[in-house]
Amino acid sequence: MLEKEQTAHVRAERDILSEADCEWVVKMYYSLKDFANLYLVMEFLPGGDMTTLLIKKDTLSEEAAQFYIAEATLAIQFIHNLGFIHRDVKPDNLLLDARGHVKLSDFGLCTGLKKIHRTEHYRNWPSQLPPDFVSKPVESKRKAETWKKNRRAYVQLWIAFYMRC
Repeated sequence: MLEKEQTAHVRAERDILSEADCEWVVKMYYSLKDFANLYLVMEFLPGGDMTTLLIKKDTLSEEAAQFYIAEATLAIQFIHNLGFIHRDVKPDNLLLDARGHVKLSDFGLCTGLKKIHRTEHYRNWPSQLPPDFVSKPVESKRKAETWKKNRRAYVQLWIAFYMRC
């Protein structure tokens, strides 16, 4: 059931997961292929995703928010150290294991740092890019992804604080 345009995304995910051996990234045990499909056998994470957790809890305590943001940051840093940019970090792609620890998933949009070097190719809304990206081109995609993650965390914490008042 794999469409041709999805093939590159699934292969990219398989390639990255085969390199990523880290407690902050979902584990891939096997990849299998038949004449029509590519299968990824991955770790089962019974805790669900961060989106579901945020819906259930409504708001997180400051300590819980710090915990999840720290673990997500470690996962993103690990991927950056491998030489990749995730490009789709969002609560849906942060899964939780049985103990509540974060695991980064869904690497279909991931790209290598060496493949794309200019921010003109960075696919994002201008409001989610660092302010200095507007005034001058910047070579580092890490900065854009880090900015996006921190901006999202700030907005979520601000909303949680505002809702308590």
